[in-house]
Amino acid sequence: MKVVYRNKLSVSVSKRPGIVLISLSMLIVGILFISTAQAIPAFARKHQTECSSCHSAWPALNTAGRTFKENGYRLSRDETPGFMNWDQTLPVTAMIKGRPYEKKDSGDKKLRALHEVEVMVAGAMANNFSGWFELEAEDDAGFNVEVVSAALGYHPSEAVNLQVSWGAITGSDPYDVYSNGRKLTRNRASVINQRFGGADADGRLRDARQNITLYGRPAEKFFYSVGISGVKGDAEGEDSDALTGRLAMDVTPEIMIGLMTISGTCKATNTNCTVDRDFSRTGVDAQADIGNIRLMGALLKASDDNSTATAEEDNNATYVEARYTFIEDGRPTFVPLLRLDRYEKNNGQDDYDEITLQVAYYFAENARGFVEYWDVSGPASADDDSLVTLQVEVAF
Repeated sequence: MKVVYRNKLSVSVSKRPGIVLISLSMLIVGILFISTAQAIPAFARKHQTECSSCHSAWPALNTAGRTFKENGYRLSRDETPGFMNWDQTLPVTAMIKGRPYEKKDSGDKKLRALHEVEVMVAGAMANNFSGWFELEAEDDAGFNVEVVSAALGYHPSEAVNLQVSWGAITGSDPYDVYSNGRKLTRNRASVINQRFGGADADGRLRDARQNITLYGRPAEKFFYSVGISGVKGDAEGEDSDALTGRLAMDVTPEIMIGLMTISGTCKATNTNCTVDRDFSRTGVDAQADIGNIRLMGALLKASDDNSTATAEEDNNATYVEARYTFIEDGRPTFVPLLRLDRYEKNNGQDDYDEITLQVAYYFAENARGFVEYWDVSGPASADDDSLVTLQVEVAF
């Protein structure tokens, strides 16, 4: 067994067919379980509630879900669980994703019948501690097992929480605007998916890195986080000095406006930087739930030193997303979604436009399938492209 440090911490497994066989078995068991018992993941099982208690359309969070996350996976601060709640139920959730059809205009049709398997162990612990650990195996990584994210949290009060983690910079953020793990689409929003000028070790906001974050709500309507992070993919956090900040205000319980900032340096000791290169990311964002409609979006400005640190490159990215959730018997059924992305490359000289169209159907609160169309158009120097995906996701 060999450990390899990349964007994710990965473990190379020699018996790869065994992983595929186990994954297929889990998929079959999961589908059978859903058809007979309407299975729900670990948090809902423990609290004897439904996924819709915390999710407007799984995996996106609603107001109650954000509070649950901020409380360290507790319904209230008064909850005093035993160690990881193993006295009540194992805090384990598994998720399987399949892509039986995927066709890019510029490429060949793909049969990714089994695309991804995830296993998450998470929950509240004794004495105001919480933990989160997620393993993932994907087809594009040869089904090697990877540590996608891991976090340990301390939650003494609503105003002050401490989290140490390997994961995205925005991992402690309870809102979905910059979230990768709670996205509903196969395609990702531009603000978390672009490398911009590449000074962040050629990284993106969604990439894993080492983080120490202080966050909380000093007042009911205000959420903040401040922290220090490493650059993308540096598992040892060498010379980490990236400072992060986040402020969000709930104008109403359903409407949030926010600010975020990141600034740091990719040191010459990093394999992606031959000289010290400074970078910064500054964004404004909003999220609103109006009845069954969710609207959210962000505008991000990125500044990066060029490869020789002799000039600065500036690029912007923005997106707007809208979806409507049809509800039947208290759970989501059909969820149509539209997202528009626009971003720059090459110091603002090249503009790209993307459109993402999706229609999802929820077989159960924790099982869905969707058809998604994605299209990108860019400058004359880049080829336009499109992608059609059929995907199925089951969590149990």
